[in-house]
Amino acid sequence: MEKQTYEEIHDCLIKPRINPQRRKDKVYIGCGAGFGGDRPMAAKKLLNRVKELNYIVLECLAERTLAERYQAMASGGDGYDSNISEWMSLLLPLAVDRGTCIITNMGAMDPVSAQEKVLEVASSLGIRLSVAVAHEVFVNESGSGSLPEKLVNMEGGVSTYLGAAPIVACLERYRPNVLITSRVADAALFLAPMVYELGWNWDDLELLAQGSLAGHLLECGCQLTGGYFMHPADKNRNLSFPSLLDLSLPYAEISSSGEICVMKAEGSGGILNFGTCAEQLLYEVGDPSAYITPDVVVDFRGVTFQPLSRSKVLCIGAKPSAHPVPDKLLQLIPKHRGWKGWGEISYGGYECVKRAKAAELLVRSWMEEAFPGVSSCILSYIIGLDSLKATSIGHHLSTWRASEDIRLRMDGLFQEKKHAQQLAKEFTALYTNGPAGGGGISTGVKKEIVLEKQLGQSKQKSVNMSLQMLQRPAFQLNWHCHHFNKKICRTLA
Repeated sequence: MEKQTYEEIHDCLIKPRINPQRRKDKVYIGCGAGFGGDRPMAAKKLLNRVKELNYIVLECLAERTLAERYQAMASGGDGYDSNISEWMSLLLPLAVDRGTCIITNMGAMDPVSAQEKVLEVASSLGIRLSVAVAHEVFVNESGSGSLPEKLVNMEGGVSTYLGAAPIVACLERYRPNVLITSRVADAALFLAPMVYELGWNWDDLELLAQGSLAGHLLECGCQLTGGYFMHPADKNRNLSFPSLLDLSLPYAEISSSGEICVMKAEGSGGILNFGTCAEQLLYEVGDPSAYITPDVVVDFRGVTFQPLSRSKVLCIGAKPSAHPVPDKLLQLIPKHRGWKGWGEISYGGYECVKRAKAAELLVRSWMEEAFPGVSSCILSYIIGLDSLKATSIGHHLSTWRASEDIRLRMDGLFQEKKHAQQLAKEFTALYTNGPAGGGGISTGVKKEIVLEKQLGQSKQKSVNMSLQMLQRPAFQLNWHCHHFNKKICRTLA
């Protein structure tokens, strides 16, 4: 068995690329996952259908999933996405054979352990491959070049939205088969291979803006190609079931000049048109004139979409904003917000709403008996009646009587764990102590972790580049690259 390890630490000041090489005139980048619960089989279908893919990005990390990974790691579990074995077992054979690089943020809070897991999967499959890691670490202020045995990935669980530069550096240094990151801005996962392959530099702001547009369109997977779009009430969105069943994950063709075409696999179902592109363009965008990424602030107001076929749309018009370079990075800080307890129960048939209301009052009363005052921490609503309304429907009996199948949900957020546990117990007691006809009770208790946002402190430092306005912040954060190369034999124990 051959094993090679390389480790480097760099500060987060983005430095100009020295004579960047244009490796391709066009690069093809696919989205294999748009969130942590996406479908590995859909990613494999994309690899099978689109043989020209150079990269496939698995974007599986959100603030919610990052908080879950922090909580799991703090409890002795995995700090990375525990589904990484399933994804890699399915995708590695075809991706390595095709020479398609997998880039993923499934490393979450512990990308180095994720790297080890991928190597285990490769070992079981008999595949020779290299796995690189680009992630945030904290080092001592002395600036010592020596590496401790185990660097702290995210001190106190704090994580920072990094940009494309660490990924580009890993691609330049290692040319890996798989590249795993910690928290990286979603669009940057896609921008990085463009910068690397097409010879772009960090002062090519027009190109970075177009590249970030492509990344933003791709990052949510099938939302660009008909997922989360179908609606029978709209003739332009009423996809047939076979078409919805055969959705294609999206991919993009990006040229060195910044021309972008987003695509879906030829002959696939779903839909790719102006409507799906416009919907995804506005997704999670606060100010279209200043969409902030760590690499460039983008102005989306001039973006237009020109369908070239049923499977291909030309995307043009993204520009750097008036203040195109962010001077701070966004940090996420885990905070304990107490303990959450919840319960659900279903009621159906005549006067089911009245029975659900009675059940709610019972649980609240029982909670007050056990812990006076805590019922004010409980929120209740009835799924199928008022759970999707901005305001309560009150006591409109006609609406109540029209409901034939509803489900009561009660959520409590408490300072003490015992209060959350008590809510789950009292809710379960509805089986023999509540109104008739209730069933399907489910309850739960968990520690509630939220990620507070703050802008990381920075020092402005001028960078000697061709564009005088290009300045980048230096942060007391670092990224750290690993590379393993193993020659695996199936006969190994």
